[in-house]
Amino acid sequence: MKPLHWTGHALIDVGIAGLCAFAGRERPEDLTDDDLDAATDLMASEYYSGRLATFLTCVFMNASFVQPKETPAKREAFIRQYLRAHRAAPDPRVSGLACVFSGRAATVPLVRTHFPLFSGEDVLNFRPEGQTFLPAAGPFVVALFFLPLASRRSEGRLLAVHADDPALTIRFAAQYLEDNRRLLTLALPTERALVHAGYDREQPMWDATKKQYKFADAKGPRSLVVHDLSKLAQAVSSGFRRDRPPTGLSAYLLSNSGQGPSLDIVHIPSAAVGFIVKAAGASTASAWKALTERYLSVRSTDDTGETNSSRARGKKTPSIPGRAGWTRNLAFEDLCAIFDAGFTDHRAAAFWLRRHVLGQLQTRESNEASTDASTSRPHADLHGIRYDKDARSRSWALAELFLKEIMGMKKERLEIIRAFADKLADRIQTKNEVSLRRAVFFEDAWGLRRRLVIEQRKSYEEKGPLLFGLDEFAAVWLSTENDDRLVRDLIAIRVIERLHDLGVDAEAVLSTEPNDGESSSTEEFAS
Repeated sequence: MKPLHWTGHALIDVGIAGLCAFAGRERPEDLTDDDLDAATDLMASEYYSGRLATFLTCVFMNASFVQPKETPAKREAFIRQYLRAHRAAPDPRVSGLACVFSGRAATVPLVRTHFPLFSGEDVLNFRPEGQTFLPAAGPFVVALFFLPLASRRSEGRLLAVHADDPALTIRFAAQYLEDNRRLLTLALPTERALVHAGYDREQPMWDATKKQYKFADAKGPRSLVVHDLSKLAQAVSSGFRRDRPPTGLSAYLLSNSGQGPSLDIVHIPSAAVGFIVKAAGASTASAWKALTERYLSVRSTDDTGETNSSRARGKKTPSIPGRAGWTRNLAFEDLCAIFDAGFTDHRAAAFWLRRHVLGQLQTRESNEASTDASTSRPHADLHGIRYDKDARSRSWALAELFLKEIMGMKKERLEIIRAFADKLADRIQTKNEVSLRRAVFFEDAWGLRRRLVIEQRKSYEEKGPLLFGLDEFAAVWLSTENDDRLVRDLIAIRVIERLHDLGVDAEAVLSTEPNDGESSSTEEFAS
């Protein structure tokens, strides 16, 4: 009988994925007892070294390897029964019971010491026949204990990624196993600093009591997961195929601490995974890359292990550009927030498009300047709307992909809006229509529509071709979806892209302010 197979339980399956990555196997059915022996040797060596103690304590509370005063006899007994459970003799307490993960004959009882967030030892909690433990088969116990090596320590907790597609689960586990093995070869820093050489995807944590660094911690877990998914999609060598069926994934951030057990689950549905994977593709790679670089800067009081340090209290320190594992990426954070409520929040989705693709930083209603992930100095204008100076993410192709994959907008409507925006861009370019340009970028949807009516009247009075027809205007603006502001944002994205194609400087477009004597579209319409 093959030792392992997928179970559908996230923590067990992530551990199994880690074993596959460690042994170089594509399927758990290909794992052998010798593979499990090698994994056991690695765990016995590293778990008892003390280097992982900070990480392991939040996963396996009171396990042998987090007890510094454990006797050699107890240590060997724990290794024999749990870390090497695939070869252990069956425990009499589980005789005749089936493994809750696999249905096979159980050999080991698990309590909270061995299984995160389960009941404490000898605590009744509605288990069959008054059991106070979980019966489990040996190979699956080995997989469970391998879980930390296939995960990351993130913000003081364990971060594990489980996907509907097992191949994707293995890819994440392989990345995190590589990260952990890299960290185990690094010496902990001896001098305090915001960043440290070799720690490219995490930050060593400062122990204020012992006055020394401890095992590194990845910051911004949601940003890290989206970043890693994007990198997997870009790397041909990863074996990740874009033609796979849609697959969702869940990131589990848990702590088994006795003082504060916790579990947060970030679900990224298949539509979002599909968007991220496709956005990393050739047609939108440049715009997507711009978003992947927008991390908050590393500061002494932001997202690092240096919080409340003397340098934070005494003086300002220069910021350091952020990256995955060091700080959060607001584009990634806001993308995940679209699904926080358990469904696709269209208001949050429209905000993501406006803020991160169009690059709008502030509206008139905002009292304070937006604190954003980009370090570029934004433009200012009379109406309180500002635009990020970094224009690389302003891509119609990226906006179109987002609307189709995330918001379910039909291709036909997108084409109508695009054609309409192209007409506006051509008019702005040929007639140097400052008022129309201002309305597109610095007015709300109502103001833009008023300006369009004015421009239509001008075309009629000049006896030239009309800017648009009634059916075209209705198809763009009179939708039953009540998305006027979204339409206005899409028009702005396409107009600036079209003007760029026509040779117009985008920076000049967004920095144009109305003259003091220029009338508003409302006043001009009223006249």
